[in-house]
Amino acid sequence: MLTEPAAPADRRELIPNAVLAVDVVVFTVRQAPLKEAFQVLLVNQRSEDGMTRWALPGVLVRPTETFAEAARRALLEKAGLDAATWYLDQLATFGEPTRDSRGRVASIAHIAVVRSDDLILRPGADVKATEWCPVSRVEERVLAFDHAEMIRVGVQRIRSKLRYSWVAFQLLDPEFTIPQLRAVYAAILDPSLERLSTGNFKKAMRPLFESGVLQNIGRASTGRRGRPRDLYRFVGPVTGTRERELPW
Repeated sequence: MLTEPAAPADRRELIPNAVLAVDVVVFTVRQAPLKEAFQVLLVNQRSEDGMTRWALPGVLVRPTETFAEAARRALLEKAGLDAATWYLDQLATFGEPTRDSRGRVASIAHIAVVRSDDLILRPGADVKATEWCPVSRVEERVLAFDHAEMIRVGVQRIRSKLRYSWVAFQLLDPEFTIPQLRAVYAAILDPSLERLSTGNFKKAMRPLFESGVLQNIGRASTGRRGRPRDLYRFVGPVTGTRERELPW
């Protein structure tokens, strides 16, 4: 008598043994002293034990949504930010068994880099406050879960991407000056870049000028005495990369 062979172990019905979450590390550069201009978005919310803690915007992933959809929902529900058109990048998976006291929760962290001058933060229903915190002062906060480690890894990622990609232009107005662009690199990479001459900085950007993705569009009207500064526009894709890394 013939019998059906037993199903391989890897084809048996899966029993959920973990919950998936998404947390978002959102970086920006804001008007502040140079050492505090590079900032990250934090939310203050009540935890299961009744305590309030600062954390990254995050949610549990719904059964029918992608990780990117969950990340955009986290920003909307926790901080009132419409991230529908934002470029999001998966950062890393954080899955230590003890990272969440409620049970086994693995988080797929995402990273975003945005210009925040026109953004209005609106705390969600379970959030007491939202704020931009200087990256240099994050250690002063007691953050929930392993979010301090997520920010640390995120800082490493964005500093690396700044050297080989075009991500810096996501932090600027559509029209900007070279000193404004240089200030972004100084805030994130090295404050000493603020002292780099405009001429030397433009030399580092020469491949972008030659390829046409960085364009001179005229001069700014300052309304004050002195020579108006040249204005520039970036027309390349936010996911673009350089042929050679920057020297800084």
